[in-house]
Amino acid sequence: MKDTDSKDEMTALDDQQLQELYAWVDEITLSRPKRNITRDFSDGVLVAEVVHFFIPRIVELHNYTPANSTMQKMGNWGTLNRKVFTKINFNIPESVIRSICNCKAGVIEVILLQLRQKIEKYLGKNKPNMSPDGYYGGQEVGSFSDRSEKHKRKLVPAGKPPKHAAPAPKAPTVHHHSPPSNLAKARSLTHINRSDLPPEIRDLLDEKEQALLASQETVQILQAKVRRLENLLHLKDVRIEEVTKKMQQYDGRY
Repeated sequence: MKDTDSKDEMTALDDQQLQELYAWVDEITLSRPKRNITRDFSDGVLVAEVVHFFIPRIVELHNYTPANSTMQKMGNWGTLNRKVFTKINFNIPESVIRSICNCKAGVIEVILLQLRQKIEKYLGKNKPNMSPDGYYGGQEVGSFSDRSEKHKRKLVPAGKPPKHAAPAPKAPTVHHHSPPSNLAKARSLTHINRSDLPPEIRDLLDEKEQALLASQETVQILQAKVRRLENLLHLKDVRIEEVTKKMQQYDGRY
């Protein structure tokens, strides 16, 4: 296997690769909001969850705790290298791990792309052992259903965050769910026995249902736009940092 920190493999991804990678990550259920991929994935916890989402039987999530210090982050990544990545023929050199822990721009994207390729290759090889309904070794592939409540509490601390853990975000992530109030209203309307209602009331209910459906579609469209804008902003930050480094190198020569 090639060394992950070789010059070729650590080449920055182009815009299309980044957009595809961000879309792939957005489809994965994670315990923390995804606001800044470089910072959010630096402690290795969300990376463990990514692997667990697709291959739950090889990851024990309680081994990975949110961390702020470089030493604790390195510990999480070391555990991933020893206990998880070896099972999918993947390894990250210590120098690359240190760059990830120090939030060096552009590194985690390359690693996530390589990890995605390893996961897909692993699932392809083990497909004959997977049941048609998506279960492998008695566990559902791409599911968090087997995670205990204890592990959930560790990953999503309630109230005051634990010692050394990153502060709990003030706002939830913008994700794929419609507003609960609208869903509850829609369900309540669909369970009404309309045959007992006057025609004008039935017409009014139909109008309300259509309005709710239109609102839900609008919310989903806006959420998708927000995710795209967040990805574009991050992409611009990466490009700005690259240009700044080049300018500093140029100034240093003269």
